[in-house]
Amino acid sequence: MLALVSLFDALVRVVRLVSRWAARLIGLLLLAVVAMVIMEVVSRKLLGRSFEGVQEYAGYVLAVLSAWGLSHTLVERAHIRIDVGYSKLPIAARAALDLLSILAVNLVGWMIVIHAWPVFSGSLSNHTTANTPLSTPLWIPQLVWVLGYTWFALAAAVLAIRALLAAAGGDSATIRTLIGMGHEADPFETNELEARAHDNAATGGKS
Repeated sequence: MLALVSLFDALVRVVRLVSRWAARLIGLLLLAVVAMVIMEVVSRKLLGRSFEGVQEYAGYVLAVLSAWGLSHTLVERAHIRIDVGYSKLPIAARAALDLLSILAVNLVGWMIVIHAWPVFSGSLSNHTTANTPLSTPLWIPQLVWVLGYTWFALAAAVLAIRALLAAAGGDSATIRTLIGMGHEADPFETNELEARAHDNAATGGKS
């Protein structure tokens, strides 16, 4: 049991790390799209010329952003949840609702994945291209899009299993910090910070 808990603690850290870096990368792509749009507008107004494909690729980036942003939002507990009466419930009832919510997220996430992969597969096998002057092969943006939803579903599964392990051990605090409402300090990050502080103290604060 302890080995399984340790394994999923490590997986939670991996999920959080990958999701954060994915969110940063997509954020940079979004900034690049904004810059392209500004350049396209200026060029159209001042030079009378437009850049082909700016709107098309902006749409692809927004689709990828929506897919890959879900996992980061999930691990940071930033999804909107209705908390009317939640804080008034006993700890056990809140933990039960938290578990119900992450199981519902898993249901939605895996349903999206089940239906998204055939869309990508169909575009790839049929050599489908966008109905635009650039005729972009649709499987390229769809691959990034479907991988984002797949990562979201995997992240939700890891959090759900870790939360269920915590429930089996009566550890409501871990359930709260993993999938509950609010933004309490993350126990995994806190442990890392404490370990670093202990190492610094042992070495006299020298790097």
